[in-house]
Amino acid sequence: MVNLSDRQRTRNELVSIGYSWDYIDEWQPKTTLYRHAPGLNVDGNEVFPVGSSVEGVPGSPDYVLKKARIGMFPSPPSDTCTCRWCTGRKMEKQKAEEVAEEYRCDEQDCNFFAVSESHSGKLSSLRMHKRSVHK
Repeated sequence: MVNLSDRQRTRNELVSIGYSWDYIDEWQPKTTLYRHAPGLNVDGNEVFPVGSSVEGVPGSPDYVLKKARIGMFPSPPSDTCTCRWCTGRKMEKQKAEEVAEEYRCDEQDCNFFAVSESHSGKLSSLRMHKRSVHK
C-alpha cells in the first residue's frame, strides 16, 4: 500500500523530470517510452540507440519513474529536451564545434579545416595551408 508521503514524493519527482502534475492521477495502463540514453549491454556496447522506442510498457507512475532515472521518457529526444542525457550531448556537440573552429582557416571565403590526430598536427596543417594557398 502506498501512503500519502510516498505518493507525493513520486509526484514531485515526476514533475521535476518533466511529467505533468496530474500524471499520477490520470496515467494510461500502457505507454511508449523513448531512449534519451543509449542502452548498453554488459560489455558496454550500445545495443539500443538514442531515440529508439519501447512500446507497450506499463504506464504506472512507479514504473515510468524507474525508467526516467535510466533515461527513458514519453517524448523522443530533441534539441529542446532538458534531461541530463540530451543536455550532455548538446554540450559535447558545442564543445566539438568550438574545437573545430580553432582549426579553421581565418581567411575570407576559405572553408579549410585542419584534420589530424593531434593538436600540433592540426596547427602544422593549418600553417602549411596558409603558406601554400594564401601567400
